[in-house]
Amino acid sequence: MKRLSRPLIIIALGLLTLLLLLKLGNIDISMDTLRQINPLYLTAAIAIHYSGFAMRGWRWQKLLAGLGHSLGYVYATTLLLTGWFVSALIPARLGDVARAYMLRRDHRISMAQGLGSIATERTFDILSILILAASAATFALADRTPPWVWKSIGGGALLLGILAGILLLSPQLEHFFLNLLPWSIYKKVIRFGFELLNSIRQVGQNPKLLLLVTAQSLYIWLCDIFLMAFVFLSIGAKVPFSISAFTSMIVDLAAAVPIIPGALGQVEGTAIGVLSLFQTPTGQSSLMVLLNRFISFWTFILVSGAVTYLFGFSQALNPDSLKAEASD
Repeated sequence: MKRLSRPLIIIALGLLTLLLLLKLGNIDISMDTLRQINPLYLTAAIAIHYSGFAMRGWRWQKLLAGLGHSLGYVYATTLLLTGWFVSALIPARLGDVARAYMLRRDHRISMAQGLGSIATERTFDILSILILAASAATFALADRTPPWVWKSIGGGALLLGILAGILLLSPQLEHFFLNLLPWSIYKKVIRFGFELLNSIRQVGQNPKLLLLVTAQSLYIWLCDIFLMAFVFLSIGAKVPFSISAFTSMIVDLAAAVPIIPGALGQVEGTAIGVLSLFQTPTGQSSLMVLLNRFISFWTFILVSGAVTYLFGFSQALNPDSLKAEASD
């Protein structure tokens, strides 16, 4: 019963969000509305979205290889999809922890290195989103860019700069913090933290890998931009590409720390709010968000859920089993 409660809550929240969007946009879900959707553009949107996950799998495989762990592409991609599936059902991005647990179970990769590879992913994700958001803002808003946009981008860049400084100083800091307190539990936590940091640092010392992962990350987030652009085209909305790009990147920044699983409500509310700044008709923006989320969230739940069970990763949904693995 406990396992069923989470999916039921997600479905209930999704239905509530759907009803709010239908009401807000005054959208009539009828055969006439569906016939107006261009299937070619919608198919292109679906294809570009899932190509982004194919790229995510390859990127994670390369990051793990950079840490000295050679894993198959299919394994890396299916485990990544499993992690995203878990995060869509359980709050606090616990899917990332599940991925690290599965790596430890199947390949004896330490939790710190597993989480380090995922933290490296997140770092490149934020960097790519900031680059694309700044570029899109230049074209979409020209000289009308609100100060909060540049403050948000600047804040993200500052955080990345601080992280880079910590990584550079981590070898010197490790000895200092290890000897700060004598407690064994404290030393274990410090060693774990610095092993995680050193995993990120190790990737940064490989210039070829850095260039490859940067290109992969930009492609991944361009997929989000093209997803929105193609969905707008599928409903016949003439929205400039720069506006689609800016909106999708701001949405991704807003959803970086999901309040509830799947960032339900966050994504929809942010997208509608940003598009209203560009005076996009509410009916068009609401229908775009409905189709976008149908592709990026609801079909993804089905696809990633099927992958999780077919490839034997269902243990990732059992917190008790994961704790047992961690204690071994």
